[in-house]
Amino acid sequence: MLMPHARTVAAALHAYRSAWAGLLDDPASPYSHRRLDDAAYTLCVLMGQRNAADAEAQAESLLARASAEKDRHLAEQAHPVIR
Repeated sequence: MLMPHARTVAAALHAYRSAWAGLLDDPASPYSHRRLDDAAYTLCVLMGQRNAADAEAQAESLLARASAEKDRHLAEQAHPVIR
């Protein structure tokens, strides 16, 4: 299965959460609803999920794994193994 790049996921997750915040600030705005719908759709497609809550959870999981992998890689570079 193809996995999206962590930066792409982070941007989509940020857009989704920003859209939610915008909707909470102005719940009567059709623009806020459209923005949230678009951000949720993008996140769902990117993560291969059918609903935004599952897509958000999967995005968070992917970003956590990517961060752990990056930390591990940096630690290996800082302390090379001598054989």
